[in-house]
Amino acid sequence: MSDYTSGNINFTGLGSGTDFQSLIDGLIKLERVHINRLESWKSTWSDKVEKFQELNTALLGLQTTLKSMDTLDEFMTKAVTSSDSDIATATANSQADVTSHTLEVKYLAKNDIVVGSIGLSDAKDVYYSSAGSFTFSYAGKSVTLSNIPAGTTLEGMVNIINNHADSRDKIRATVLNDGFYTRLQIYGLDLGSENRIIISNTPGSVFTENNYLTTQYSQDAWLKVDGFPPGSNAWMVRDSNTIDDLVPGVTLNLKKPNLGNPIHIGVTTDKEGMVENVQKFVDQTNEVRQMIKDLTSVSTSSDKAKGSILTGNYGVELLIGQRLKEVVASKGIGFSWFFEDEATGNTRGDRYSALSQLGIKTNADTGGANMGLLELDTEELTKALNDDPMAVAKLFSANYMGESESSNLTYLSHITGVTKPGQYNVQYEVAGGKLVSATINGVAASVDSTSWQITGPAGTDASGMAIRVENRADGIYGNSDVDASDAMKINLKLGKIGETVEILSDITSEDGPLEILQDNYATIMDNIDKKIEYEEDRIALKKRMLTEKYARLDELLGNYQGQSASLTASVTQLMKS
Repeated sequence: MSDYTSGNINFTGLGSGTDFQSLIDGLIKLERVHINRLESWKSTWSDKVEKFQELNTALLGLQTTLKSMDTLDEFMTKAVTSSDSDIATATANSQADVTSHTLEVKYLAKNDIVVGSIGLSDAKDVYYSSAGSFTFSYAGKSVTLSNIPAGTTLEGMVNIINNHADSRDKIRATVLNDGFYTRLQIYGLDLGSENRIIISNTPGSVFTENNYLTTQYSQDAWLKVDGFPPGSNAWMVRDSNTIDDLVPGVTLNLKKPNLGNPIHIGVTTDKEGMVENVQKFVDQTNEVRQMIKDLTSVSTSSDKAKGSILTGNYGVELLIGQRLKEVVASKGIGFSWFFEDEATGNTRGDRYSALSQLGIKTNADTGGANMGLLELDTEELTKALNDDPMAVAKLFSANYMGESESSNLTYLSHITGVTKPGQYNVQYEVAGGKLVSATINGVAASVDSTSWQITGPAGTDASGMAIRVENRADGIYGNSDVDASDAMKINLKLGKIGETVEILSDITSEDGPLEILQDNYATIMDNIDKKIEYEEDRIALKKRMLTEKYARLDELLGNYQGQSASLTASVTQLMKS
């Protein structure tokens, strides 16, 4: 008789001897075909999500690289040389002109240093024998450190000065050991002649205010740049040895005097560095383009065309790939095409407004290995850099740079995250000596007749942009036709690197196309899991029913076989008798 229990039926071969378990396993295997298909389908979606994540990582890597050079100062480096770096060095930003300057230094700026004229045997010796205070003046302002406890040591006094809220950002104290005695040394934290330290009262201390010496007097730096100011007794004065307000875009770092022996500071554009930045832009962009190309390619090497894992995916091909291509192909945001009047020689617009003008183009070799990738003509780029390096830098790394094409207007400012880059057509009217109205791109803007300021209207791309009117004579200025010769345009420029960074931020954001696609695919996989779970339950139930069914059949057959054996035995016995 077969051996079975409910929910866990085992065929022991004691019934009919028929292998019903193999029969059931075969039937269940057929039932699992649909689950296998579902699991394979889920694996396909999982592979797609994995590729999305790899693409997202590549896009974030490109964004990080581009952010390191999305401003003029980062992209357009200026090299600065000094004929004597022991005297002075210098750095320069993108606004520095390519030129050479002479520098002569009479004095370096110094801070004030005061030292106790009488010392103690050890830093742990008492500095305040009774409770007291410490009064000093710094830069002409008096400061009193009160409630200094009796028994305060020299080390303790140093800690009080360095940590007290009224003194820690003005002076610093140390213990000076001259080999025989330890003394209190105090030095000012600022350079310049106005930052003197004068100790005026020390009640409770073992030393009076008269027991301190000034070992270094604070003083200003005295210097001449390009021989100015002329005359042996005339000098420019600064309260620092780091000076950035004498040569536009250049920061001088003074190290020691060179009276009578001027040195030369030279500024050049690091064109090789700019070429490297452009090449980096091209190479990093191509890495992403190649990845998208591989993920969406169609192979025709066999008789039947075969797509890649994301072939036909609109999110990758259109929302990502096409947007990145448009950045390279389109005119720079806020840039104007260059125009030169041959008759007058007058020019307007931007010298370079598209990457194709700098030797960057897309390979259009259909079927070629590099099809769709960027290519850089370094000769054409070098020629552009030699002609106008600033124009090249602007096209790549202008970062919301506002410029006015009309002398009637001056661009003032914009609000980051609110004002959009682009070209804005401005019109305004002055009547009775007052600014009475203005429009930006045909929409009424706010005006302030007192400051002669126009502010971009809320709810538009110009929102938050501030413009000042310079031509204040009565009249109506500008033209509704942006292409008219008297149109007044304000350009808020965003270079190609910044434009790409913003697109990448949008693509990789929490509500960007990549995240949306991954969420959609996750939903699909969740639904597949539910179907698999349903099928597993259905098959488990069917297996249990089959097991019970064949267990009963096995038992029945076993009974029949037993009866047959009994009858056979009886017949045999009758025949013998």
